[in-house]
Amino acid sequence: MVRLLIAYILSVLLTTIWGLMGLILAPFSNRLAITLVVRNWGKSMLWAWGVKLEIEGFEKLPQDRSTIIMYNHQSSFDILAFSAVIPFEWKAVMKKEVIKMPIVGWISKIGGHYFVSRDGSSEDTREVKKIVSDIKTGPSVLLAPEGTRSHDGRLLPFKKGGFLIAMLAGVPVVPMLIWGGKNIKNKKEFKLSSNKIINIKFFDPIDVSLLPRGKKGREELENSVRDSLASEVEKYLAQENS
Repeated sequence: MVRLLIAYILSVLLTTIWGLMGLILAPFSNRLAITLVVRNWGKSMLWAWGVKLEIEGFEKLPQDRSTIIMYNHQSSFDILAFSAVIPFEWKAVMKKEVIKMPIVGWISKIGGHYFVSRDGSSEDTREVKKIVSDIKTGPSVLLAPEGTRSHDGRLLPFKKGGFLIAMLAGVPVVPMLIWGGKNIKNKKEFKLSSNKIINIKFFDPIDVSLLPRGKKGREELENSVRDSLASEVEKYLAQENS
């Protein structure tokens, strides 16, 4: 319990310190805000919680062109993990509620990240068009196609928006599995796990230009991403249940 309280206190301090730096840098350079502030914030937060990363397939991640990275989502530690790992400028697609979060929400808004309400409104349609336009020439995009956290680790149904964006933008899609975040903190017993490891695996980029146009291509892309992630999810679930 003491170790958990220390981790919480350090998290507040580190988020405040790096957050203030981010608020200063973001209006002038989103690239520096991401590669300097956000990346070091992720690393220092993982250190505060005693979390280690094990990374596989990093060489498969394109670093010379815009990419859409689609990841499974099971805990807030996922954000810390990919923030610490991704070495180049990126923007994230987030739930609109994030804007209201102190510091994190402010930096995200100033940094030009994308916010959607996922209700199919005209405002969301405009945001999708903006993402498509930006990603063709701008930084890579990270999004969780499930749209929310899966508390047991199993993949939830995918939202269509991310795959529509990928098909319209015509950029490669890289599935990224993140596993272990949900096991770090035991909510019922209010203590930290002794096995604080997060595994990240990058899969081969999917060239959307080779897929059929329209709905068929979008569905093939969705199936490819799901198949990549599901195979690893089942493997980890089997290990945990054995």
